[in-house]
Amino acid sequence: MNLIDFHSHLWETYRGAYGNVKDDIVILTNKKQLFYKKNECSEYHIAFDNLFENLSHQMSFYNATYIALPYIIKLLEEYQNHFWEQYYIISKVGFCIATDIPENHTIHDVVEQSILDNYTESITILQQKTKEFLFKNINILKQLAHYEISEFCTSILAILGDRYLAYILTLSSWDTFYILCSNCEYCNEELSYSFSNKSELKQITPAEPKIEQWDKASFDDTFLWLSSVLSMLGDENAVKTLCYYYGTYTCPRCGNQKSVIDFIKNYYKNA
Repeated sequence: MNLIDFHSHLWETYRGAYGNVKDDIVILTNKKQLFYKKNECSEYHIAFDNLFENLSHQMSFYNATYIALPYIIKLLEEYQNHFWEQYYIISKVGFCIATDIPENHTIHDVVEQSILDNYTESITILQQKTKEFLFKNINILKQLAHYEISEFCTSILAILGDRYLAYILTLSSWDTFYILCSNCEYCNEELSYSFSNKSELKQITPAEPKIEQWDKASFDDTFLWLSSVLSMLGDENAVKTLCYYYGTYTCPRCGNQKSVIDFIKNYYKNA
């Protein structure tokens, strides 16, 4: 994993939503602070918030992520003995990774192969550090508020498993199923786990949870490990919601049956 020199022209080539992200990274690199002493008006914390907003604004992908990620991992390494600092970094960086989906790229995107290779290596390192943090701090994570658990699990989903699902869950706030049938073009933007009536939800046959089958080692089956982690953290409502996302939807117009996620992906691909 290589760190791009701060004098490199690449900082102007690979930019965020608001331009060059180098200045914020310089501040984070040189002015290490602890979040339990958080002063949101400090230069450090402003730079922290600015960087991640720059990299994930409106859940779009910005190519500054390619060269910023190695520095974010370096920051994570410097805070290896501090829970909150690691929690905040992992919770934020996952949303940047979640934006890296085909729909957020164009055929005009040109990235140097060495930059892509370094970015890929950085993600591999991030995955390992995220697993270590998760298992080391599971008892502390259980004590977080539900919205904090939801944010953290969405982020680690993008890092360890399915970026596209993390993207979907972020835009839908873990609640709404944006449906578009590829067969008859039936569209439903109001199907919600929390607010739809039971008859509407019957269009979805939820998947059966199988949390007792997870070996706490393999992350190949996203539904298995994510539902298991949510259960371990005590968020059973999120487990039930996830079962609906991984369930089977029957189109009320043409009877087409596919996974709920497939219908949602079709919605976003044609939005």
